[in-house]
Amino acid sequence: MGAPGLTSPIRNDAFKNLQLNAGIFLVDFDHSAISDAAALKTAVAAAVTAGTNILGVTRGGGTFTVTRETRTPEMDGMRYPFKGSDFVDSADAYMSGTLLEVTPDNFKRLLGSGDVDTSGEKTTVTMRTAIDPDTDYLDSLCWVGDISDGRLVLIELDNAFNTSDFSLTFTDKGEGTMTFEFHARQSDVMDYDNAPFRVIFFDKTGEIGSITVTSAAGTNVGETALTTTNTLGSGQKYVYKIGSTSSAPSAIYHDAPDYTWTEWDGTSALNVGTAANSKKATVAVIDTLGRFVKSGVVTLAVKTA
Repeated sequence: MGAPGLTSPIRNDAFKNLQLNAGIFLVDFDHSAISDAAALKTAVAAAVTAGTNILGVTRGGGTFTVTRETRTPEMDGMRYPFKGSDFVDSADAYMSGTLLEVTPDNFKRLLGSGDVDTSGEKTTVTMRTAIDPDTDYLDSLCWVGDISDGRLVLIELDNAFNTSDFSLTFTDKGEGTMTFEFHARQSDVMDYDNAPFRVIFFDKTGEIGSITVTSAAGTNVGETALTTTNTLGSGQKYVYKIGSTSSAPSAIYHDAPDYTWTEWDGTSALNVGTAANSKKATVAVIDTLGRFVKSGVVTLAVKTA
């Protein structure tokens, strides 16, 4: 009898839920009309191209933190806390990181109560001691990041205000950096029900692209020769799977192929066995993250004798 298996939470779906890369910080980014990951990605790309709503390039990623003050009231006869006996007195949500883009707007944002004045070829940043609630808070600060299965996650702070001391660090043979720690603030003094932040997951959407695949009997018994007019993009690969004579395997947009799919180099003949003759097969293109982006169905012609 073999050794017992390892007790582990790892499963196939676990690799779909990993947050990847540093993401991007956005200032006053309106996402109210965006309903899916594809539309969000398009809107973020447009903001990057236009240079609008972007806080700036960061180093070392960033951090989203929520600290809470909780309490359990002490009562006579209460020997231990009970479910429902906990109360949240306050919550503080903030995002922090390190900026590399040294701009007048970023000076103003990080100083908190700054003013920017442009006259001719000169821009001057000054700091006030009084904080103006109408001009010194960012309406929102968003961070958008990737989930490994193609979803996107957005974290938004309302009325964000930088509470960390301002520091521009410069060094020889290096780049100047500015650290930040933006905290969320409530808009209304009477709003006690929800903390002024939200986390939104945008599901992947979109339709899988189409490729044309043809099949001809190969040189050797059991072989089929596949051809396609598709051209692979950088880092993309082909995979295929054989179904039955009546139905082909499905490839769902941005899903990942499991072990039943086989990689194909796009040119070599495939030894699929004579039993595969006249069966339908799906040839799919997967991207650099291993997700389906295109597919095509072909009826296999296999050399049988």
